[in-house]
Amino acid sequence: MPHVHSVVQSGHWAQSCRHCEFKVSKVQAGRCHIEIQVRRGTHGLVSISKQPPVRAVLSGTLTIPCHITYLRPLATSSTAGRRAVLGAPRIKWTFISEGKEAEILVARGQKVKVSEGYRYRVNLPFYPASPTDATLVLSELRSYDSGIYRCDVQHGIEDGHDLLQVKVKGVVFLYREGSTRYSYTFSKAQEACARIGAQIATPEQLHAAYLSGYEQCDAGWISDQTVRYPIQTPREACYGDMDGFPGVRNYGVVDPEDMYDVYCYVEDLHGELFLGTTPDKFTLEEAKSHCKELGAEIATPGQLYAAWNEGLDHCSSGWLADGSVRYPIVTPRERCGGSLPGVKTIFLFRNQTGFPDAQSRYDVWDTTYNLRCRFK
Repeated sequence: MPHVHSVVQSGHWAQSCRHCEFKVSKVQAGRCHIEIQVRRGTHGLVSISKQPPVRAVLSGTLTIPCHITYLRPLATSSTAGRRAVLGAPRIKWTFISEGKEAEILVARGQKVKVSEGYRYRVNLPFYPASPTDATLVLSELRSYDSGIYRCDVQHGIEDGHDLLQVKVKGVVFLYREGSTRYSYTFSKAQEACARIGAQIATPEQLHAAYLSGYEQCDAGWISDQTVRYPIQTPREACYGDMDGFPGVRNYGVVDPEDMYDVYCYVEDLHGELFLGTTPDKFTLEEAKSHCKELGAEIATPGQLYAAWNEGLDHCSSGWLADGSVRYPIVTPRERCGGSLPGVKTIFLFRNQTGFPDAQSRYDVWDTTYNLRCRFK
């Protein structure tokens, strides 16, 4: 340790220093000679492993490894009795999003206190059996679990922390053909999701989307052959089997030949999505030809939803491979589809059916048909 010598007048106290130790080296002529020992930096006290990269997907489980190196041996109950508990390291996990901090849990000794918002979803699987391992496990992931996770450790005058940025990937969305509502049998529903670059959603994924704020008053197939839909604000015609309560409505297992919409799920954007445009815009066939000329393919709805989930925000509507016209909005604004974020779809009719005519051309605002391409 580096040493710093200071002389202070008798009766005065040295200013506190979190990483310093004060020791009287001698007293001479009413003056105390104070030796200040400055501890080495503690930034290496806590370490979150960056490799392999953590994986976080909607409805899945997130594991963040956090390992601790203590600068002095930990006291045990056999060597220090009650002082071992009082002097035990304090571990705290914190979640940070949009500049706001939320405590996840605090652990000390044998006790782990979990905040109410994370109850039943979070644990430290190796603590306290392994006091140097503060690995955090968070289950039933929701989209709002994206953010910064901080592991803090305080042990006496020593402290340290490490951070990890996490993005929860995956989005659930309702899909239907342009012509009419409720046009898929169970097998056709699965095929429809695959055709647009997605897969049929699981019950867990739909529930996680609901807990993330998703609402859709349209019954759709789910992978277990049930039919469900998520409602945040109960209202007439959207009560389902839950009367006036919010939640995911469930029709149970349904005859596979019955007809409904489908809830699809997409996780990764394969390739790069970009917007192509000309002053005169494009018909659907012209859009496909333009993509081909660029060495690209016209994008699918699943890819646009994946790009939106990754942060794509563009208030210009564009053709997609299924003949629909959509645009992704992350930050809602007045002229871009209302007050809610999401992938906006241009429908011809108020009941949200009818894709635009393939020969249509529109201007640059809410009905402009530009082109969304993806590289092969």
